[in-house]
Amino acid sequence: MLTMFLFSCRKDSSNVATGSTEIASTNTSSASHEKYGSVAVPFDATVFVPCANGGAGENVALSGTMNFVYQMTWTKHDFSMVFHDNSSGVTGLGLSSGETFVASSGTQGTAVGSYENSQWIGTGTRHLRIVGSNATFSVDYNYRLIVTPDGNVTVSVWDQTSNCN
Repeated sequence: MLTMFLFSCRKDSSNVATGSTEIASTNTSSASHEKYGSVAVPFDATVFVPCANGGAGENVALSGTMNFVYQMTWTKHDFSMVFHDNSSGVTGLGLSSGETFVASSGTQGTAVGSYENSQWIGTGTRHLRIVGSNATFSVDYNYRLIVTPDGNVTVSVWDQTSNCN
């Protein structure tokens, strides 16, 4: 199971998310809207790492929190989101060897999409570097992001690749 970052936005910039999310809304023009946010999101994933377990490979279970800061600009036609995320206590455990791992980086990137069928649909990529005592690897995630006008967000990963370093 993979849990990616989740955030909430609304087509009407007067709605502001609550809870641990801090958002300031500005109306940059009558046709575009912009939001800034900072969110701590639980992270859980299991990934096969071919260089782990002495080169025999194994599944590594990762869990912790990702800190996510973003700026999203949208119109009735499209959106773009610039983001930075970093790991906060993301650790891993080799399910065969018991080796422990620690995430040591995050991603700075952009997700872009369009307004289709009454929702914003976009794609993006995330990167995470993982360090263990015997193996170091990175994981790249390609994902699809769907944001509905009422603020519901769905993130689905269509490709996950681990790379040994």
